[in-house]
Amino acid sequence: MTTNIVEKIASYIPGYAGYKQKELRRESDALVRRHVSSVLSSAKAKMVLTPTAARAVAANPDARYLWDSAKALFDRVIQRIDKAPEGYSGFYDLVKVDEAALDEIYRMDLALVEKAGEVAKLVDEISAAQPGSDVWIQKLQALSSALSQLDSAIDERSNFIAGYTRQQAEAAGRQIGAIQTAEQGREGGRGFLKRLFGGR
Repeated sequence: MTTNIVEKIASYIPGYAGYKQKELRRESDALVRRHVSSVLSSAKAKMVLTPTAARAVAANPDARYLWDSAKALFDRVIQRIDKAPEGYSGFYDLVKVDEAALDEIYRMDLALVEKAGEVAKLVDEISAAQPGSDVWIQKLQALSSALSQLDSAIDERSNFIAGYTRQQAEAAGRQIGAIQTAEQGREGGRGFLKRLFGGR
């Protein structure tokens, strides 16, 4: 599964190599975020109305609300995908990431990429529709839904990476603690033998 999904993501994003190798993680993550941000920014740039279209939309309060809400969602999602959340730096530094975690992160990367493509397609369909018409409003509603789903997908990915990194740090801490406890036990045993045999 891992190889196929990495290849599929790479078909959208040349240079994407995944997160298995520590030295490639930061660049792969940056490539995904740059790609999604670029697709969304290009789509948002098409969200313009001619003076005539603007008057038609302004005459319909529901249409105007949907239009403004969609543009605000664009700004929110673009800003969030541009900014690497806390917890990523620890992920970059992990010596190893297990296969199950890799599969999950790749699934989420692909979901971001494909959802961004869906958003871009919806914007093209909105641009082709008559502003203020029923079809235009329906497409705008679908766009807002897709952007909200993309926003949630960013949360899901961020939370998973931060949570996985935290779990690995805690596991490493427990391992260090166990080693220290074992060493203390050995030291205690040597002290007992010294006392038993008069310090020899």
